[in-house]
Amino acid sequence: MTATAEPSAAAPELDTAGLLAAYRRDFTPAAKAFVEGGISARELRERWLPYFRGPFLDYELSVQAAWRAAHGPDRGIEPGPPDADPAHAEQLRHFPVTISHNNLERLVDVLAVELGDRTAADTVTPERVLDLAHVVDALDRLMHSLVLTP
Repeated sequence: MTATAEPSAAAPELDTAGLLAAYRRDFTPAAKAFVEGGISARELRERWLPYFRGPFLDYELSVQAAWRAAHGPDRGIEPGPPDADPAHAEQLRHFPVTISHNNLERLVDVLAVELGDRTAADTVTPERVLDLAHVVDALDRLMHSLVLTP
């Protein structure tokens, strides 16, 4: 978890459906355009950041608040994986979404640093572009699975 929020007494609603809709609307088309060579890595990053700092950050803060509400505000978020306690199952379902987003943030950043105003075709490490395509798709499937299993 990268952001912090004040503890909440009640668990907030974790709107994975809303996050998925924003992801598909705001970022997936940019990722596709980048992989196909239609936009530069800098443009990819410019399209990613409003989503990452907007809908995703709101979601991540909600996950943290839900964790605090279930786990106790005095405990906070400890380093390492959260406890696999059945009482925290709902909150734990959302940790992979936040972790995957933060990993995707690093990949988008690495591509932007490597390529700048150049496109995916200019990379010396094409596996990063493949990784991007796979991660974007896998994250979509992960969020979709949470929407389907309330």
